[in-house]
Formats: sequence, structure tokens, C-alpha cells
Amino acid sequence: MAIDKLLSPFRLGTLTLPNRVVMAPLTRSRAAQPGDVPTALNAEYYAQRAGAGLIVAETAQISRQGQGYALTPGIYSGAQIDGWRLVTDAVHCKDGHIALQLYERLCSCLR
Repeated sequence: MAIDKLLSPFRLGTLTLPNRVVMAPLTRSRAAQPGDVPTALNAEYYAQRAGAGLIVAETAQISRQGQGYALTPGIYSGAQIDGWRLVTDAVHCKDGHIALQLYERLCSCLR
């Protein structure tokens, strides 16, 4: 793919992305404790990368029991939702687009 095509705007559903670069999710293990809450540090990290066409944020467990790795942020409490709001606001202030990767660890009884 030519570089001009890679860096050209792209329509994804109702979104028009500024380019075709997608930042893959990377677990950072930096959620605040207690509570596995995203922080201003998470917001800064993602805002610095807002030039990508789309950021896919790190995994966020949807329940306390669904956490697979220590210090990863969740999305099941009010404090966590507020933390992710900091992140999304920071990315949107830089005209970026971000999606959250939802995660639920399966219990070992299903093996």
C-alpha cells in the first residue's frame, strides 16, 4: 500500500478516521489501586497517540471476577467509568478516535 493511501482519511461506519493507522491494544498494568481505575497517566499515554486513525485501548475487564492480569483497568464501577472518561476526553481533545477492548477471563471450571 502506498504511503499516501495509508495516510489518507478512511470511512469506518459513521466515523471518518484521519488515516488508516490503527494502534493495537497493549496492556499497560498501570491502573490505580484499589479499584483498577484508569488515571491521568493513562489519559496522557493515549492522548500522545491520538494521531493514529484509531486507538484500540488496552483490555478492560467487565467484572471484578473477570480480571486476568494485575493492575489492569476495569469498566464495571463508577470510578472506572470516570477514569475512562478522562482517557476518552483527552483523546477527543486531540481529535483522536478510541475504542475500548472489553475483557472477561473465563473461569477455570470451563476447561
